[in-house]
Amino acid sequence: MKQLFIIISALILNPTACTKKDKSSIESVEKAPAAVSALTVHPGRERVKLTWKQPVSEEGIMNYQVSWNNDADSLKIAAPSIDSVGVMIPNLAEGDYAFLVHSYNAKGVRSQGVAISGKVYGSQYELGLVGRPIDYAFFNDATSAVTINWKAALGDAIASELKFTDNSDMQQTILVLKAEMSTVLSAYKPGSDFTYRTLYKPRGAIDTFYTAYEIVTVIESDDEDGKYSSMVTLEADGPGNTYELLGSVLGGSPEETPDCGHTDFGRHITEEFNTELNKHVFAFFAHTAFDDDRCGATDRQRTEIKTYSPSPAAVKAFNGDEMIFKWKFKLADGFQPSSSFTHIHQIKAGDGTNAGSPLITITPRYGNPDKLEIIHTGNTGATSLNKVHTVNLEAFKGAWIEAVEKIKFGAHGTYSIVLRRVSDGTELLSYENNDIDLWRSAATFIRPKWGIYRSLNNKERLRDEKVLFADFVIGKK
Repeated sequence: MKQLFIIISALILNPTACTKKDKSSIESVEKAPAAVSALTVHPGRERVKLTWKQPVSEEGIMNYQVSWNNDADSLKIAAPSIDSVGVMIPNLAEGDYAFLVHSYNAKGVRSQGVAISGKVYGSQYELGLVGRPIDYAFFNDATSAVTINWKAALGDAIASELKFTDNSDMQQTILVLKAEMSTVLSAYKPGSDFTYRTLYKPRGAIDTFYTAYEIVTVIESDDEDGKYSSMVTLEADGPGNTYELLGSVLGGSPEETPDCGHTDFGRHITEEFNTELNKHVFAFFAHTAFDDDRCGATDRQRTEIKTYSPSPAAVKAFNGDEMIFKWKFKLADGFQPSSSFTHIHQIKAGDGTNAGSPLITITPRYGNPDKLEIIHTGNTGATSLNKVHTVNLEAFKGAWIEAVEKIKFGAHGTYSIVLRRVSDGTELLSYENNDIDLWRSAATFIRPKWGIYRSLNNKERLRDEKVLFADFVIGKK
């Protein structure tokens, strides 16, 4: 009897103890809809586009909310009738953003948020873009066309837009794609310039960005029949990785420096910005007290670049080749040459008999006054012309000089060189010879060298020097 009373009392005190929970208490916690999937951000110009896949929900997705700036800003859109969703968010300041997307069902219950980060581009990004570098642009008088050799496009660059005037005075606009390395502008108006800008499109972006237009002055072809089969250029592109840049164009490790013996200074060929040319240039250093010839000979110093056996065929001369070499150089105002030798350019055999003796040498030499000499050394004493041209050095100090050297290689070759001051085009030196020995016995190729290579015989006459070089061009018929 006592046990039965306890059971009945329990039922009276808790009449629902043996029933299911009230239905309303279950429905008070609604099931959240599914979250969006495949969320992707597409950057743009002061805007961004988000895309995602619609989730499947029992009660259907009615709308979405995108929030950013820590939920300070948000945007709601109705769910479309298709599987994919896209929303454009305009009027955003340039910068990085974190976006959060929720889906809402018919009862207003929202899903778990899905986050994604993205970038918005603007004027600051665009101002930092660099135009695609041009190797060379020259006019072919025989075909009335301009040939442009391009360097590799940078980063997210996709194309370049180019405008030029044809020989009917009509402006033409073409698009040069990223993969195109050479462009020919037909029916080009002689003496005119062309302009171009480079188009950039970051990965996944919805907008295209543009560099400022650059003006390119077309150089008239120096070749007599108006065409070189190849044209290779070497231009400084900013401090750092200078030796790697040299090797990428000239092949192998084309620098010859005293780095190994003067490690405190570091690399003896660097790059720096030059305000006169308004571009980066190469700087070649020679230190009187510390440098030698590649940790070998101590009576001389060498900081040079060259083409040699590992170099591409386009920058080496073979018997019968007709080539052009162009470059700019600057000697300091107080430049002090040696009375023995201070070579700044040589044409030498790459191998074979008598390879150590240069065929052509440009040498500043100490004297009263100092001189600049063009020296020729043939294959034998009988074919050597020695000093073929000498001028006072003073006009070359403290000024950028452009050199144009044309050579037909062989035992009966041809040679010409013109040196002009860049600032006003004044011709400072000119020499030409139509029958000159420009080969070496058993040589398979001839190669150019540039830099500073000087004797230490009269060290008291010397000082630390920095010789600048820029805009190397090697062309071959």
